[in-house]
Amino acid sequence: MKGIISESVKYSIKKAIQYRANLISWFIADLAMYTATFLGYYFLTQKISVFGDYSANEVLLYISCYFLINNFFAILFSESVSRFGHNVLAGYFDYDILKPQPLIKYYVLKHLNLPAVCATPFLIGLNLYCLKLCNTTVTIQYVISVFCGVMAMGFVFFIVYSLALFGIRSEGISAVCIQLLSIGEKPDTVFPRIVRNVLIYGIPIFLFSAVPTRIALNKLEFMEMVWMFVSPVFYYAVLKILLRQGMKKYQSGVE
Repeated sequence: MKGIISESVKYSIKKAIQYRANLISWFIADLAMYTATFLGYYFLTQKISVFGDYSANEVLLYISCYFLINNFFAILFSESVSRFGHNVLAGYFDYDILKPQPLIKYYVLKHLNLPAVCATPFLIGLNLYCLKLCNTTVTIQYVISVFCGVMAMGFVFFIVYSLALFGIRSEGISAVCIQLLSIGEKPDTVFPRIVRNVLIYGIPIFLFSAVPTRIALNKLEFMEMVWMFVSPVFYYAVLKILLRQGMKKYQSGVE
């Protein structure tokens, strides 16, 4: 099993460094996107001092947390969920289910988006700087919440793409989810309470940004913290049920 995992990771690394121009361009594009967005919020905080119940510095922490979790999500899940959906529709899923390791682990390890790793040190440094601006530090709860946010969102996207096993074209649903993710960049407290709750407990957009940030700022409600830590387990359980039922409905595209 360890050998299989090692080979999967080696495949991801080999794929990432095969085209170095792509690796460099990915890093430049990520850096430009994150920098432009952060500077946009920074200049906005020079004119506006309060965003919902966030101060100017807290909003910068908010956006840096969103960047960091988005980056880890991109590394672990952006290619793996896409490849999963493609293989189901193309019929290659037949070969994947024969692999002697858990299906989700196989997809994640084999399709790591390593070019996204290039921006990770910059985003970690930015997040630490913003934590310092807010006179707070990294805590175990905060680190776990970041991990939980990444895993929950990854499992949600796997759930969306697993609908293809039932014959449902999931690309449209996935496109909607990607658009919804952009909401996570916005301060959660500017939304009405009912909308905010839907985007935490229903469509878990703010698990990607607001909830980890509020854990760092010690502003989180107890139930929100419980859901933050429970949500990956819940979505993973839903995913396993869908995969089990979907495989019974799956019709191979391979002749």
